[in-house]
Amino acid sequence: MYERPLYREDCDGVVLAFLRHNPLAMVVTSHDDVPVATHAPVLFRHGPDGADAEAVAAGTVPLAGSTLIGHMNVENPQWRRMRSGDRALIVFQGPHGYVSPTVYGVTPAAPTWDFIAVHVNGTVEPTADPAAVLDIVSDTARRLESGFGRGWDQESSLDYFRQIAPGVGAFTLRVDSVQTMFKLSQEKPAPMRRRVVEQFEASESGTHRALASVMRDRGLTEADEERETAG
Repeated sequence: MYERPLYREDCDGVVLAFLRHNPLAMVVTSHDDVPVATHAPVLFRHGPDGADAEAVAAGTVPLAGSTLIGHMNVENPQWRRMRSGDRALIVFQGPHGYVSPTVYGVTPAAPTWDFIAVHVNGTVEPTADPAAVLDIVSDTARRLESGFGRGWDQESSLDYFRQIAPGVGAFTLRVDSVQTMFKLSQEKPAPMRRRVVEQFEASESGTHRALASVMRDRGLTEADEERETAG
């Protein structure tokens, strides 16, 4: 993915937080020179040499070299054709929204689309081993329930997990590189950025409001001088 320097996020801790909040990814591989893709939850498991998420978040270890986990239906042709060491691209999409030129209050102007996306490149290791599949599925369920659920305890369902495990194709991915695009109207002057944020906040779309929240959290509604001082 092309990374415009103005939009690139260089802090691995910020990128990791984004991955953890947006786990439904597009898993892209290539077979016979034809790209294939599957939407699946993909989660951070550990950093290089087993380092925990806190070490990556703190910048003690890099995101490159980390391990991600995922799974899909074992009958999925994409998974069935995966081989150890195959290259894969994992695309994580965050909140996004259209920006109308009417928001800027100036002429001439052009429309745009603000968005957040992270591309993770790496090598995959598929597995159908029942124990490994159960480990990845139960770990995925535990992490997703912790982040998005209501405290469900999977313990009473582990036997059911074992029953369905033969239908699951799991994989790990070793991260080689990461590209980021946090395109949030950074090139616009502060008054225009504020109007963009206000447009998103007034929207009925939860995705738009989530994007506005990110922009506020990153200080994009502040005057440029204040942002430089805070940075």
